[in-house]
Amino acid sequence: MTKLLSFVRLARPKHYVKNVLVFVPLVYSQNMASADMLLSALVCFAAFCLLASGIYAVNDIADCEKDRAHPINKTRPIAAGKISKRAASSFATICIALSFSLFLLFGGGVVLLFGGLYLVLNLAYTFKLKHFPIIDCFCIAAGFLLRIYAGGAAIGEGVSEWLFLTITAGSLFMAFGKRRGEMLHLSRGGEQTARKVLAGYDMGFLNGIMFACSGVAVVFYALWAMTSTPLMIYTVPLFIFIICKYLLNVHNEKSFGDPVSVIFSDKVLVGAVALLGILSILFLYKG
Repeated sequence: MTKLLSFVRLARPKHYVKNVLVFVPLVYSQNMASADMLLSALVCFAAFCLLASGIYAVNDIADCEKDRAHPINKTRPIAAGKISKRAASSFATICIALSFSLFLLFGGGVVLLFGGLYLVLNLAYTFKLKHFPIIDCFCIAAGFLLRIYAGGAAIGEGVSEWLFLTITAGSLFMAFGKRRGEMLHLSRGGEQTARKVLAGYDMGFLNGIMFACSGVAVVFYALWAMTSTPLMIYTVPLFIFIICKYLLNVHNEKSFGDPVSVIFSDKVLVGAVALLGILSILFLYKG
């Protein structure tokens, strides 16, 4: 049982919430009532969950030594010695193979292409690109976008220009917030625990770019809402509240800036995000 739990931790299921983005084209194209499209989106979601778990395992293998010196990451299964690198490699191979089988069998060539690009991007990020300031955050944002476009391809729907820009700005906002959280804890963890890329960042820059990205994300979302159904404009104040609450949480000294942790550690923020989702569905399908 302990071994099984270690593999579950290696898979990082709590981060599967990020893959909910594959449902964005389904919801906003107003096709939720289509059983075929819903099934395609669900399969795409499952495939990305498997792919993400495989990539996380590869990342933990690559960062094993650094993780052992990190105050939080030292408890990861490989760093803690609960799973060997060989076992983790086998786990990663199986997860990635299963994900691409789902992409190919249920999604088709275009979805498979997006899945392949996602894998290549994340491997490049793990072994090289995460060490370059700015590029590292754009890689994270690109990962979010690839999920959305894969979800759109799975159901045969495109992604609107304003939605593309909203997700891009929002993803960069969260990525730079994560780096800010890591920099905030740099002095506490010591040089050994720091990412190399943090040497290229400055707290003032990260504060400024976060506010800039959050601002344009609100503008893009508002423009998208105005071109959508008439009632969607009334979700903009709630979207602004979510951005503000997220910003406040990231600036908390106890925060490491991880998007999943930032959101799920705050019941008010979770409730606001859930309410935005519910209102969006109501307004899109009844508006």
